[in-house]
Amino acid sequence: MGVSDKERRLAETLRDPVLWGQAYLYNRDGSARSYWDHQKEDLRCSHKNIIHLDGRDVGKSIVLSTDALHYTFTTRGGQGLIAAPHQGHLDTVIEEIEYQLDHNEDLMNSIAISKYGKPKITRKPYFRLEFTNGSVIYFRPAGAYGDAFRSLHVDRVWVDEGAWLSERAWKALRQCLKTGGRLKIYSTPNGLRNTTYYRLTLSEQFKVFRWASWLNPFWTAERESELLEFYGGKDTSGWQHEVAGEHGKPSYGTFNVEQFNLCRQELLEYQKVTITDTELRDCETEEAAYDRLELLLNLTPRTGLFWIGGDLGYTNDPTELVIFQEAEVGDRSILKLVLRIHMEHVSYPHIAQTIALLERYFTPAGIGVDNGGNGLAVVQELLTLDKYKELELEGRLKGFDFGGMTRLTIRDGKEIKKRTKELMTSLINGALQRKQIIFPSDDLEIEDQFTTQTYTLRDGKIIYSKGNDHIIDAVRCAMLIREQGNLDLAGEETVWLKPVLTEPVFI
Repeated sequence: MGVSDKERRLAETLRDPVLWGQAYLYNRDGSARSYWDHQKEDLRCSHKNIIHLDGRDVGKSIVLSTDALHYTFTTRGGQGLIAAPHQGHLDTVIEEIEYQLDHNEDLMNSIAISKYGKPKITRKPYFRLEFTNGSVIYFRPAGAYGDAFRSLHVDRVWVDEGAWLSERAWKALRQCLKTGGRLKIYSTPNGLRNTTYYRLTLSEQFKVFRWASWLNPFWTAERESELLEFYGGKDTSGWQHEVAGEHGKPSYGTFNVEQFNLCRQELLEYQKVTITDTELRDCETEEAAYDRLELLLNLTPRTGLFWIGGDLGYTNDPTELVIFQEAEVGDRSILKLVLRIHMEHVSYPHIAQTIALLERYFTPAGIGVDNGGNGLAVVQELLTLDKYKELELEGRLKGFDFGGMTRLTIRDGKEIKKRTKELMTSLINGALQRKQIIFPSDDLEIEDQFTTQTYTLRDGKIIYSKGNDHIIDAVRCAMLIREQGNLDLAGEETVWLKPVLTEPVFI
């Protein structure tokens, strides 16, 4: 009996991941999925080992999720693993896959059913999908050592943000891929040279894809101009990594990942609060906004020694506020993060109100904020307006110019200065090395930022990577205000002055 045209077309669709994706998957606006030319090239590539150097917004998550779903949907008994440095990276892929399952009945029906009549979709401790054809796809974060990979033996591995996997995680990952299995690695490069990811991009055993951001069909001259302004030009590491998808100039990790992970603990008292402009829009008076913010923060008065740091972005940028509690443990002072406030599209008067509320509930010994963006306006408002006079913030609230210099001391009649942002960073690194700072282990955004920030050297200056760093900058401010406050309490006369504004040195 011959094969009908319908059966022939179905077989062709099942063989081709591009045709399959167009037939089974959807865009977020409900339209049928379509792929750009560079995405089709990747999906149809038969090479055993594939590695990417990608800029942002080129559709790599769409390609990865399509390839993984197509493999498990069409392969009987297949075993696949989607790996990423941290859970936060995996969540983006998981959200895309869950969206597709929710919007395609055939795809959802391909998920196996448990004896209790529910789809075999496991979410704890790790996300996992099991299909009616016996295929399984695992989702595992690498963490510092790749421990979550060690129990697996799979035929396919997809790695997202592979540039950030630790060397120990790479070793564990390679052991879980079966002989003859396929490996696909997607990542934006970070400029680090002493990594497995960098070495594999130079390997003759790998097919290398280079996707610059301008491959996106919606790339415009306006978008290019915006990013050039943000990163500071085409010769900066930010542009080279995030836009051009190039290794660019050599870069280095700002923080030691192992030391950072040793300083992460389960903190039962830790809270994260998110506040957006939508929650404040209907507040017609300052009093109403203040009451709303107090309700959203849901704080209780605290006793102890507290330090607050803030990165107060423009209205279109997020604002991060961090509150550390300092306590004596044995012969050491330990800083413990007890609260993080994430604010989106919130104007500076409301940010000032939030800081006023924090002062009321925590009575911090010091509040340090970034003087850029909204920082200067917030500081001026809190220090000059009559309604905030009773807070008596003079001397406790300071704005720091990250591009400036801070005077450390006077030696032999000469001022000893250090670049403010470098000084702040060294304070964090010192606390990490001495295990004198504790971060919550379940806040994945903190983990993502501290383990992915890099720096490059330009004309003898340290240039820190920019963009995914708002929490870090808030912590920088908290560490510097604490250092200044402790020295002031100790009666040091020559140590701290306000940073002197100079030409910015960070991108």
